[in-house]
This record gives sequence, C-alpha cells and structure tokens, in this order.
Amino acid sequence: MEKYLEAVLHQDVDILPFTETGKLPLAYRNRYRLSEMSIAGQGAVLVEPVEQEPLAAIKKQHRQLEIYTGSRCVLALRNMSSYARDAMVKEGIPFVWEGHQVYLPFLGMLLDSTKGRTVPQCEKISFLTQRMLLTALYQSWEEVTVTKAAGMLWVTKTAVSHSFDELEAINIPYLSVKSRARKLTIPKDKQVVWETMKDSLRNPVIATYALKECPAASLLTAGLTALAEYSLLSEPACPAFAVSKKAISSLKLTKSKLALAEKTPACIVQEIGYQIDFGPGTAIDPLSLVLSLNKEETEDPRISMAVDEMLERYVW
Repeated sequence: MEKYLEAVLHQDVDILPFTETGKLPLAYRNRYRLSEMSIAGQGAVLVEPVEQEPLAAIKKQHRQLEIYTGSRCVLALRNMSSYARDAMVKEGIPFVWEGHQVYLPFLGMLLDSTKGRTVPQCEKISFLTQRMLLTALYQSWEEVTVTKAAGMLWVTKTAVSHSFDELEAINIPYLSVKSRARKLTIPKDKQVVWETMKDSLRNPVIATYALKECPAASLLTAGLTALAEYSLLSEPACPAFAVSKKAISSLKLTKSKLALAEKTPACIVQEIGYQIDFGPGTAIDPLSLVLSLNKEETEDPRISMAVDEMLERYVW
C-alpha cells in the first residue's frame, strides 16, 4: 500500500502501526486493521477491513471510526465495485482502492488509474436479489454459479446475472469473482451472515390492506400471526396474511372489501414482493418476517424475545 501511494502521489508516504487500539470497541478491533499514515505532513488513520464488508456497513462504521480514533480515517480497500467507489466519492469518504484510485478530499486529491468493469448503480436491491440472498442463507449455498442459481430459483440466467451485479454493487462479501466466473458462498455461521447483510435488505411488504372479511383462499400467515406460529407468542386479535405481488390480483381487493378507518378489520393482508418456500409453508419465511416488522413491534420486549426464539430454532 505504501509503495502504491508513493508511486501515485509522487510524495513520501509513511505508514506505521496504530498504537491506540484501546480506543476502539472489541468488535472494531477484530474487524479492521489500523495504521498511522502521513502524507505531505497531513496525518490520517488508514483503515483496512480484515474481510470484505458490505457498502452499507462500511459507510456507517467509517464515521464511528473517526469518532473513536479522533482522526481522519482513510479506507484501504483491495476489492470494490465502481458503484461503491462513486457512492463514497459522493459522500466524501476518503479511500485508497489499491491499483485503481485514490480519493483524499482533505488533500484535494482524486486520482483515477483505471475505470475497471462498470457495475450498474444499485440504490436498493431488487426483490429477486433479496429472495436469492435469503434462500442462499437458508440453504447454505456453496460456490453457486449464475447457471446453478437460476435453476434453483426457477428464473432465467439473465435475471440471476443482474442479481449478481447488484451484490457486487453493494459489496456483499459472499460473492467471489475469479476471471469471469462469479460464485455465491454462504459461510457456516448464519447469524454472522445475517448481521452482515441485513442493512442491505429491504422491507418485503409493498402494500397493506385492512379487510372487512378474511379471504376464503388459504394464505400464508404474516407479521405477528406468523411469529406466533414460530414461537410461544400469543396470536394477535387481528390476523395478518401475506400474498405475493403476482397473486394479489386474484383476491380482487376492491374498495368495497376494505374496512373503514374507524372499524376494526377482520384481518390484514400484506402484499409482498417475493415468496420463499420455508418449512411447512404455512407462514412467511422467518427472515422476511423480521424485515417486515415495524419499529414499535421490534422494540416490544415480548416480540423481541419471540423473534430470538424463532431465529434460534428455525434459522441458526
């Protein structure tokens, strides 16, 4: 890294071990390697992730690292997408992408060695990509290629290829890229995988309908109704059900079927962007269920305990 910076900047660069690791929480000490860096009399802390981190996590933790160290922090990255690069430049996060680019806004530097392969921008992952990621976690995928994933998900290779592009864009660390071959592998510790990826995931609920009467069709349970199936939580008075985006039209949810605002509904129907087959198939899958809960629900101790019970029993 030191030789690369000196060659690019045409200045002396000093990089020495960071000696004040005691300032950092243990989780950060295990996640990043820190070094003291000096360029043209300007000091900074060079921060290198021990393992590849998702873009959402890096952006959040960069600011925390500056607070803990009391210094400017420059990310030292060996693998990143063009989208991740552009996002960090836009937000003013200093970085060194070894062999490609140096961005040090506090020195007024933006040096681009090569454009590399262009990865489409991704503000929010698609529902197919989320379905693929969660399925991969449940099934412990190992070196699954585009072709194999397409067969497992019953979609086209083009669709999966776009999903792999999205994973590159958000810097998910479980996608390996060697030459032109891309493979998705989920490590054994599923809880760590979930903590790593969850900030990049979205609420699967597209719309919510409060109905006067429950549909006659057999539907997946959702929300706290589903959580009650997975745990010892008591069932809510108003049941909740999930219907995929593709199937919502079959319910013919006209205005006449909606409960009035002042009336207690017979049930709640959530339109969801994807469906994952899980267990007996009577409830929405556990991780999508967690993503669908609102802040008030997740802060309720009873619900929080039920979620932990569910995940421990059915996912980890």
